[in-house]
Amino acid sequence: MSTLVQSNTRPLDSVVLAVVLTGFVASTYGFGVYLFANLVVDMRRDIGFDYTTVGLITGGAQIGFLLFSSVTSYISRFFEGWKISLVSTVMTSLALLGLSISDSIWLSGALLILLGGCSASVYIPLAEIVTKSFSPGNRSRVMGLISSGTSYGVFINGLLVSFLTLNGGWRSIWLTAGLISVALCVVAWFLLRTLATSRDTGFSGERAAAFDSQRPWLSRSLYLTWAIAFLNGMALLPFQTYLAPFLRDELGVSVQDAGFIWTTIGAVGMASGFLVGWIADKVGVRASLAMCFLSAGLAATLVFSFNSLPLFYLAAFLFALAFYPIFGLVPSYIGQIVPVSRLTQAFGIANVLIGLGGVCGNFLGGFSKDLTGSFSTVYWVVALLLFVQCVMVFMLGKQPVSVEEDERS
Repeated sequence: MSTLVQSNTRPLDSVVLAVVLTGFVASTYGFGVYLFANLVVDMRRDIGFDYTTVGLITGGAQIGFLLFSSVTSYISRFFEGWKISLVSTVMTSLALLGLSISDSIWLSGALLILLGGCSASVYIPLAEIVTKSFSPGNRSRVMGLISSGTSYGVFINGLLVSFLTLNGGWRSIWLTAGLISVALCVVAWFLLRTLATSRDTGFSGERAAAFDSQRPWLSRSLYLTWAIAFLNGMALLPFQTYLAPFLRDELGVSVQDAGFIWTTIGAVGMASGFLVGWIADKVGVRASLAMCFLSAGLAATLVFSFNSLPLFYLAAFLFALAFYPIFGLVPSYIGQIVPVSRLTQAFGIANVLIGLGGVCGNFLGGFSKDLTGSFSTVYWVVALLLFVQCVMVFMLGKQPVSVEEDERS
């Protein structure tokens, strides 16, 4: 099986590659998904559109995410993962630049929906790239670092908004984000092309044929992992969505304190991915997943059980300690139980399930609030789902030796 060079990769190249892949996530999620929320007020004033349009755009971005997840899972049969991820980041760069010059809300909306889709097609192949490019003892920490890329992107968002809103306006922020993303793509192109073997370039008929000749890749552990992925979206995404409304509207937390609680989540998230990934490389992915679900479950319990500001900060810490690493640990585990040629397809399905779980969780969370008049029901159900996932992790199988041998072949 053709693969990215592992044993001959210089340590410096590995570090640069890890930083570049983290940059992919920072660009596509930090800029492509979350920057619009910071600029929507200024864009509304200049372009002119209502919040119904904003809802249509954000909903369309979620549909784009699910659609691109499905498409990426299919086309991984024919193209190497690093090419899918790189092309998606290039599309992200062009969309960011396009937003800096757009005067039409319909064009802007189409570009934002494209960005939502690219966030999926960039992230899904990263598990394959990491599996091919890093030794088994380093993969979890690298995936953990990559999964924290969103935090770094959001942090850069804050800097751009703070320094450029008054000096250059919202268009200059989209332009700067696009130029940063373009520079990242240039570095990634030279690095990934160098690391790839000559027969991995372009369309690969051998890659498609490999899918038919491989041993069976579906297993009980994979089905269980997909179920966990769905519950991830159903529990963790509503936790984020309804945290600020619950704290401010229902529990009376001030705007300033609610903001600092979110800052705590972001700050802890910048380090938690790599830290928990490092722990996973030492004690195993399954044990680390269990710790993350336990931590997030405790966070949800604190939110609905107590009305105490210090405990809300503790809940934010526990949630951030788990949230970002989980989205790195799941593909790390899938990489242990699935042949590398099927990895992008398997993780693509997991990503679709995470998105569907998020849609269901957010809808049911809002419905529950309208039905009961309180978000407390949402958080005790979230806590229950997270503790259930903690139990499900112990039902996962250990990594089969044949998968590791397949990766080295």
